[in-house]
Amino acid sequence: MGKLDFEGLADPSGLSDLYISCQLWTDGKEYTMPFRTPWKEFNKSYTWNHVITLPISYNSLLLSSQLTFTIWNVRGPGRPVAVGGSTMSLFTSKR
Repeated sequence: MGKLDFEGLADPSGLSDLYISCQLWTDGKEYTMPFRTPWKEFNKSYTWNHVITLPISYNSLLLSSQLTFTIWNVRGPGRPVAVGGSTMSLFTSKR
């Protein structure tokens, strides 16, 4: 994974404290509720080691299913700010 080129909103003297949300989408609509990792304090580098389990079985997924990830910085109590994200298709269009 590449370096996150972002200086912290909450602590300009060091690394920001971040969390990640992910959600399953299909046909442009929310397919599951968003899942959020616990808030994490970073001291030296941005490294997560967290397993994400979504509340859906593999055989329930549609071919158009996509997984979105958003990286959030906590600017203050109740004030998260999105600082990055990505969307990943789970299946190719080939059958």
